[in-house]
Amino acid sequence: MSARISLVEDTDDLRKMLSQTLSDAGYNVRHYRRAQDFERDLDEWNPDLSIVDLGLPDKDGMGLLSDISTKKDTAILVISGRSSITDKIAGLELGADDYLTKPFEVSELLARVRALLRRAGPKTDEKSETTTYKFCGWTLDLDQFMLIDKDGEHTRLSASEAALMRVFLKRSNRLITRDQLREELGDRSDEFSFDRAIDVRVSRLRAKLRDSTKEPKIIKTIYGAGYILISDVE
Repeated sequence: MSARISLVEDTDDLRKMLSQTLSDAGYNVRHYRRAQDFERDLDEWNPDLSIVDLGLPDKDGMGLLSDISTKKDTAILVISGRSSITDKIAGLELGADDYLTKPFEVSELLARVRALLRRAGPKTDEKSETTTYKFCGWTLDLDQFMLIDKDGEHTRLSASEAALMRVFLKRSNRLITRDQLREELGDRSDEFSFDRAIDVRVSRLRAKLRDSTKEPKIIKTIYGAGYILISDVE
């Protein structure tokens, strides 16, 4: 079954061109000019990926990101003319899984789409793949993108946070370099953007794991080398 994609873009020509391109690539696409139309359709359509422009006529795109990431499992790709590092980091902190600055090549958009869907999608060729991990009093449910604490409280992860957490848990108590993370995650962004994105995601994971940012006990940064997740994993 083809992946479902929602596209929210208020520029008519660009929206129609991207919708046609994604459809030609084999995806099921619904496109919207306004945030309210996208949100109204979200539960029924349940997209695997949402592509969101930040400059929408009826709602600030940053607010829309925050709403989507806390309510749905959909992966999120931002497309925006806002190119500053501050805007990119803000988008990632609010739940975006990737951020593509306009103007961009259609081939790059398709590569980002494929990478995000690989991260978010099930491992259909690995039926024995573990989808539940237990560590440090936490349970990670990859089917639901959920962290569950010892008291049963649920915290939602974004698609990229869940993918990153999975890499850490599969290699617990071992140093993981940034190059290894890039390879595991299939990320094709430039080195600087990748490093900033990983820093943001690690920070968000620590916050959701209630791990100290000053003296982390679960995900430790080895400066100049990479990260180590300190825990036995079941």
